[in-house]
Amino acid sequence: MPTSKTTAAARRPAAAKSNAPPLRPAPSPAVAPAPAPAPEPVATEGPRLIDDPLAPEVFATSCCGFSIGQGHVTLTFESARCNHFDPNCGMNRVVVGRIVLPIPAAQALVIELNTSLQRSGFNPSRAATAGMMPQ
Repeated sequence: MPTSKTTAAARRPAAAKSNAPPLRPAPSPAVAPAPAPAPEPVATEGPRLIDDPLAPEVFATSCCGFSIGQGHVTLTFESARCNHFDPNCGMNRVVVGRIVLPIPAAQALVIELNTSLQRSGFNPSRAATAGMMPQ
């Protein structure tokens, strides 16, 4: 049985043997290249958000205070409650929770909350100028 000693290089077409780079058409001197479009801002990708349906939910009737310090904003929330065991007890304002946010996150919250309120027909700036006071 005859053996063939042809190599893979010998079996390739002649054009494939060339080590020269492929030819590119020369740019036309009369046509200036168009400027590249400005890059789109890319949102920084952070960790993936997982919505936990069992996460605690707090109902508050008001934000009773806030403080800013050490790079954080602390929001304190209250709710009106009464003592059902005391027949003479009136309503009390009870702190029901606090949220602490880094300042950039608090700023983003303000912007997103204002945008969402305005889309829903509520304008926080108009409410403030109409005399509505924060509680």
